[in-house]
Amino acid sequence: MKTRPSFVCWQCERTFGLVVDLAGDPVLLLECPYCSAQCKVDLSPYRARIVTVMRDQKAGPGDVRYELPARIPTSEPGDETPTPET
Repeated sequence: MKTRPSFVCWQCERTFGLVVDLAGDPVLLLECPYCSAQCKVDLSPYRARIVTVMRDQKAGPGDVRYELPARIPTSEPGDETPTPET
């Protein structure tokens, strides 16, 4: 699933939007278009699992949906991911 969320650069603190694919690994490595800093984003805290139960079918792993805030904080690739904004 492709979407265009807004990210906040950890270095220059400017907001930028990039089209990203949310399928697969929830850790993204991005580059700030303003200062060219490498930014790491962990989307795990925003992940919500959707389980659909249907009669006569085995339960599958479920779909994954992300509840993203208006501005997603980033961190330096070697650092721990910052806590999500409330």
